[in-house]
Amino acid sequence: MRDSRFIVPVVLGCALLVMSCRGGDSLCPEPELTAEPEEIPEGVARTRVRVQVEGFEGFETSTKLRSISGTFDDASATDTMYTCAYDASGPVEICVDVLYEEIESDDASDASEVAASTQSLRRPHVRLPNPPLCEETQCIDVICPASRNVCPAISSLTAEPEMLETDEMATITFHAEDPDDGPEPLTTTLTARHGTIADPSASTTTYRCDPEVGGVIEICGTASDGDPSCGEVERCTTVRCPGKPLENTCPIISSVSANPIEIPAGEAMTVVSVESSDPDGFPVPLRNEWSADSGVFEDRFASTTRFTCGESGPVELCVRANDGDPDCRVTSCLTVQCPAGIRVNLCPELFVINSIPRSIPPGQVSTRVETRGQDTDGLPLPLTLTLSTLWGSFENTENIQEPFNVVAQDATYICDRPGLAEVCVDATDGACTKTLCDTIICPDDVPTAP
Repeated sequence: MRDSRFIVPVVLGCALLVMSCRGGDSLCPEPELTAEPEEIPEGVARTRVRVQVEGFEGFETSTKLRSISGTFDDASATDTMYTCAYDASGPVEICVDVLYEEIESDDASDASEVAASTQSLRRPHVRLPNPPLCEETQCIDVICPASRNVCPAISSLTAEPEMLETDEMATITFHAEDPDDGPEPLTTTLTARHGTIADPSASTTTYRCDPEVGGVIEICGTASDGDPSCGEVERCTTVRCPGKPLENTCPIISSVSANPIEIPAGEAMTVVSVESSDPDGFPVPLRNEWSADSGVFEDRFASTTRFTCGESGPVELCVRANDGDPDCRVTSCLTVQCPAGIRVNLCPELFVINSIPRSIPPGQVSTRVETRGQDTDGLPLPLTLTLSTLWGSFENTENIQEPFNVVAQDATYICDRPGLAEVCVDATDGACTKTLCDTIICPDDVPTAP
């Protein structure tokens, strides 16, 4: 004789399967679609569309709006704007498709939770059957007016030249259109946070930099036809003014990754990547710099490059986003796992990078840069020293071999502009790279390179 204890849950489970895939008293999501207003007034082309869906524990909801004509600002949003098609008037059907997708869970108690839910049959707690689940659709009509406004559109906004010299002006060209010329005459406005625009309402005008503010300057144009549902349509461009910005914006590192992050046995290489940006592009173009206590990068200044392990075990890889501002120390790190069996390499040591003098006196443009490094084991490749800088140049950069695997440089650094200049030296043996940096002060009378 069968145990009756197992009959009720099975029957209820079957009932749920049936109910979830049929209409009427369905356990599938029941969306509510609304438009405010449903009848769009004359002279207007847009209405606000909202989707509300009753939720179920353990499931995520995805929605998709659609219509035979017109457009949605964001068809996947639950609160967005619908715009009537230019050639449509009268009732237009808009619909929403809703799909429930189960959230993955490793909780072993899921089965008992389902059983408890099926016994109560309380809708907010009902667990739907496994995917494929069910999709629900609701449609409503919105009334598009016979006479309605078409929002303005901006076709172009340009500045020429984009790089300005002292006392140079940029020509600003701004094109905007309003297809129906209503409800009010089209108005356009050009603005810039710093500097002067000769005629902010003109389609062609000039821009002059603020002599006290350099760097990247944003110029924006707006267009309006007086329809509040359109708002102000905006487009922006940038120019670069000579001189120093009021305040430098440091770079941003958005992500750092390694693939694979755990290097398998028998291999020693992974691909590392960084995503970074510099909002103002000042004072010099952004450059990424990779570093590690052991191992070597194929190109340590590349955004994506290969890293080769120098020894077994965890290795911290770091990348610095450098815009030339010594006060910006934007660095992000991750740890990769190098496999066992890699021959341990003795990494080189850097003893010094010394600029003599560090502050170059007026009337001079160069200074001596001394570097010294040593690789005790001389493996896997002979030690090499490499000088680098974001601006300026070096002469006499030969590597001088000295006893006990010591390598020296007695180079000359030449300024190409006034101000601070960071100079760095890399010491690499083919598996490890060490870096030291120093700051040189170039005199104010050094002419800026073109």
